[in-house]
Amino acid sequence: MAEGLAKLVLGHKERIESAGLVPFFEGAAPEAIQVLQDSFNSDISLHRTRNIEDVKLDDFDHIVVLDVNVHEALKTRYPALLNRFILWNIQDPFGKDLESFRKTAKKILGMIEKHLVPLYSE
Repeated sequence: MAEGLAKLVLGHKERIESAGLVPFFEGAAPEAIQVLQDSFNSDISLHRTRNIEDVKLDDFDHIVVLDVNVHEALKTRYPALLNRFILWNIQDPFGKDLESFRKTAKKILGMIEKHLVPLYSE
């Protein structure tokens, strides 16, 4: 959801990618697809998950991390990139109901508008 929402808000002028430490599934959760379609008219049904090892983190100025545990793991794995990590600490709604996905999407959108839009509108 975060990648889809960031692309929706920031457009495709910035390089926006998502990845996880241990992606369990190949694509976005059905609830995430539904929430972005229903609430934001955005289609993430073709999204494919990626492992963080497959992304060249050096290419990014900012690396948004949504989870405290992932943040700690990344700090250990990539100490040279510590100043690029931005922790938002938003709980993953996976396994929860559709309303949890809606609330999470709204939190992510709020953080994008508050923190990323100012970074990229300069």
